[in-house]
Amino acid sequence: MHNFLSKTQTKIQTLQYWQKLLAVFLAGALTGWVQAPLSIWVLPFVTFTFLLLVTAPLKGPQAYWVGWFFCFGYFLFGLYWIANALFVDIGQFWWALPFAIAGLPSLLAFIQAIGVWAAQQWCGENGRQRAFMLALMWALMEWVRGHVFTGFPWLLVGQFWVDVDWARQVAAVGGIYFLSLWSMLLFVLPSYIFSYRRTGILVLLILTGSAFFYGEYRLTRMAQLAAQEEATPLKIRMVQPNIDQSLKLNPGARDEIITRTMQAAYNSNPFSPAPQAIIWPETAVPYRLEDDQTLREILARTLPPESLLITGSIRKNTEGDYFNSVIVMDSQGVVLGHYDKAHLVPFGEYIPFHKYLPFDPVASGKDFSAGAGAKTLSLLQLPPFAPMICYEVIFPGAVVDENNRPHWMINVTNDGWYGLSHGPYQHLDIARIRAVEEGLPLVRVANTGISAAIDQTGKIIEKIPLNTMGMKDATIIPTALPTIYNVVGDKVFFLAILGIFLLLDQLRRSKKQ
Repeated sequence: MHNFLSKTQTKIQTLQYWQKLLAVFLAGALTGWVQAPLSIWVLPFVTFTFLLLVTAPLKGPQAYWVGWFFCFGYFLFGLYWIANALFVDIGQFWWALPFAIAGLPSLLAFIQAIGVWAAQQWCGENGRQRAFMLALMWALMEWVRGHVFTGFPWLLVGQFWVDVDWARQVAAVGGIYFLSLWSMLLFVLPSYIFSYRRTGILVLLILTGSAFFYGEYRLTRMAQLAAQEEATPLKIRMVQPNIDQSLKLNPGARDEIITRTMQAAYNSNPFSPAPQAIIWPETAVPYRLEDDQTLREILARTLPPESLLITGSIRKNTEGDYFNSVIVMDSQGVVLGHYDKAHLVPFGEYIPFHKYLPFDPVASGKDFSAGAGAKTLSLLQLPPFAPMICYEVIFPGAVVDENNRPHWMINVTNDGWYGLSHGPYQHLDIARIRAVEEGLPLVRVANTGISAAIDQTGKIIEKIPLNTMGMKDATIIPTALPTIYNVVGDKVFFLAILGIFLLLDQLRRSKKQ
């Protein structure tokens, strides 16, 4: 196998530079394409090994651009679906297509490729260290792009493991970035094992063995807690109206939208017993529900006395600011509480530096205002819960109020913008990781899907498939038991980064002596 790797690397080095750029672009594209819904976690072992082989003799700008082309292919094919949102009103937003298709992947690649370049600069052709330095720097750059320019922590390599029950439990220890670091250490191991078989196999056993035993322990422990008699179940109903986005943008279709959502919620199944919470998706009510008493009375008549309606709606405050909100009302039509979306989508819900840019947001037609941040709602008989709207769920460590910890989470969203693409599947997988990190069940309700009830281990209890109209009742077990990540946040991730860096630095120094 070592001879095969050596011959492969020799053949790669005979390629012209432009051929190397094309080859790594295709490798990156394949890696991005097999994120969710395919989630082929085996492929990155091949593609990241290939990246290491190509960059081995390169230095300076050449190493950076090889990394950039790999990352550009990764984001271009992994995030192709973002451009779907523009086709809802392509006559108005045609000019934005190049920015959506290539602009965002270019920017993300610019950040992520710094990790490839830094690993090469630090280690040169030293394969013993370069593989692990690439793993370290790739994970670190994922953290960086999750925080700069308002952050976009999407298409993280840790997401490859979301369907592997024991592996995704690693996120309960150190979060998704720690899971990405663990993943990258595995993905680069083939190039290491080929040259240093015994050490590489030992590292493989340590990484997989520790994660497997912890993962199995946590899965067993959570099952035991859920089975305890004192655990109080909560029955919820997820409503997925499956309304085309072009219809939602039509002001004349508001009544039809309400009617179809009510049909999806109540016509297909009687209440037996009545759920404690009936959850509609983001902007399911195309009116300002707080200000429309007649509509609240109509909706209230459909609710069982013991049920609360939790729905997305637009809200306007006394200062005239508009918010993308979650509204909670009871069976008397009384609004009990609300949550305003805090992390808005740039160019979708607001325009940065709007006074200098002559166009309106894609999703709203005018700028929304941002809410105060993560919030816990404690209302009547419901266990306290943390609402999130749309892509707020993608931000690790920012989804709950740590000073008032909830017992479960709700994520209402409208992925109808993205059609039958990879986007809704990726969004669902991200929500599953948030449930693991926080140790809380999460109910995700989407306009066109995929709606799902998820337990605190990231397991899907019930779901409604993509592009399907209907409802689904589910029972979850609220809990207040924190995870390691919930207590310490990203500290485990940064300690692991620091530890690996110090070890590699010591190895480099000892080799020079």
